[in-house]
Amino acid sequence: MIVSANVPLVEFRDVTRTWRAGILGSATEITALAGCSFTLMPGETVAITGAAGAGKSTLLLLAAAQVAPTSGTVRWCGVHDVSFVRPQLIGARPWEYSFLTVRQALAFHADVLALRDIGLPRTTRFMPLMKEVGLMGMSRVRLGALSAIDQLRVVVAQALLARPRLILCEEPMGCCGPQERIEAVALLRMIASRGIALLIATREENTMRLLGVADRSVRLVEGRMASDAASTRTVLELAVSRVEEAAARLASRLPSMSRRGRRLRVPLASTTPEAVLAACRDAGVLVRGSRVAEERLSDDEHPPLPR
Repeated sequence: MIVSANVPLVEFRDVTRTWRAGILGSATEITALAGCSFTLMPGETVAITGAAGAGKSTLLLLAAAQVAPTSGTVRWCGVHDVSFVRPQLIGARPWEYSFLTVRQALAFHADVLALRDIGLPRTTRFMPLMKEVGLMGMSRVRLGALSAIDQLRVVVAQALLARPRLILCEEPMGCCGPQERIEAVALLRMIASRGIALLIATREENTMRLLGVADRSVRLVEGRMASDAASTRTVLELAVSRVEEAAARLASRLPSMSRRGRRLRVPLASTTPEAVLAACRDAGVLVRGSRVAEERLSDDEHPPLPR
């Protein structure tokens, strides 16, 4: 199949997807995506950002053809057949058992994909791929003993086995530390350099922007593209002990911070969750829990200018 570079690799047309609540389903339906129209071009890297529950995971599932839209249409290269694109959906860690070695995990995945590289010796068939993703010398290391970045390298290698035109990433840097994130960015750029399109779902919009990972970003708010949603901003919500004392300690470090009940909220327009948590540590404030959330703006507030 020959596809023009001007034809979208993935195209959403007024897509809505609903889910039934509960393990066994119920009469209550939850709208995860509502009237979503979106295109991804061949070789493009796009970050899908938004808070928990915004619809990011549902969008990835639809783009990977693992679920069908409730209404609207999804096309791949202008048709309804996804086989030419061979999309691969990955997370931050391998899903196989932790006692498998790196080579065993790749061999198992190759069997799942029904790959038959008969011309290559079985003991060395994955060596070029392992070198490319940075896993050389680690073929006998068990998955459970790998660092977060090396676990990400494994899932990237597994995805590349399928020779995909599209890789969909669910919070790929969610388990990585600061230095590992730099390595993760290099890994994602390596994928993009092969002409593979990337769709990255993340709550860390500012991290994506500051690290220069994506060509552009698309923001979801409550299942809708940000331009169609009510004015909101992304905040980091902090659960702290002794909220009054914590607020006083952080006032000079985080001047945009606000208080809501027993929690503190910090807008993430010009900073990252890691930087906020580091400021809390420096101020001696114990954070018992944190989460990225969407906060509706009042009439006298204005959202950040689009980038």
